[in-house]
Amino acid sequence: MPLTSMTETAHLPLPAVPGARGRAVILLVRPLARAIDWAPLAVVAAFGAGLLTLVQAGRPLSAGAALVLMRVVGTLLGSAAAFALVDAMATDLGAAAVPRWARQALRCVLAGGVAVVLWLAAFAYALSRLPEGTLFPVTDLLVEMAFCLGVALAAAAAAVRHATGRQAAMAAVLVQLGLVMATLLLPDRLVLWPPTCGAGHWEEAHRFWFAMLPVPYAWLAFACRDLRR
Repeated sequence: MPLTSMTETAHLPLPAVPGARGRAVILLVRPLARAIDWAPLAVVAAFGAGLLTLVQAGRPLSAGAALVLMRVVGTLLGSAAAFALVDAMATDLGAAAVPRWARQALRCVLAGGVAVVLWLAAFAYALSRLPEGTLFPVTDLLVEMAFCLGVALAAAAAAVRHATGRQAAMAAVLVQLGLVMATLLLPDRLVLWPPTCGAGHWEEAHRFWFAMLPVPYAWLAFACRDLRR
């Protein structure tokens, strides 16, 4: 979408009526959806579909393989969603009907929502390939995915305050993947990615992920605040 169109939309005069800003946010959904870079999410969706189809093709998927695949897909979907926060107007300090924090929050909702829907579709497909009765808890795995998504979005929201273009999103991806790799290298007594659903340190690990889940989203809310003049 042309930048001039986005600029005109975000800088419409603010009507002096209650709820005008809320209506302005709603009116911004369509132009923002067009302005978001959806290519990374599309690429990850295609890559994930290929992985889930080709790994152990022609026979039931093992629980271990399905677990690894869903974690890979969840992490990459979070990385891809980070590109949605690249905003040509992110450093604009001019008066606007819709403040910066609202534009960024809306980008997070749109891209994050699509990422979660794609992950749930991948989960449903993986579940359909598992032997009947296999333990594969959607809630626990979704918490893992939500944490990875939150870290990527928060890092991107912070990066776009200081840089423009895709390099800001790439910096966020490096932060997210670096954090994931760091948790994979923890000693055995601190396993955060148990290899078997419901066994070993599974309960302890997911209590940790659930307790930590608000952290990246609090960081995200702070990073989305309006820029100072």
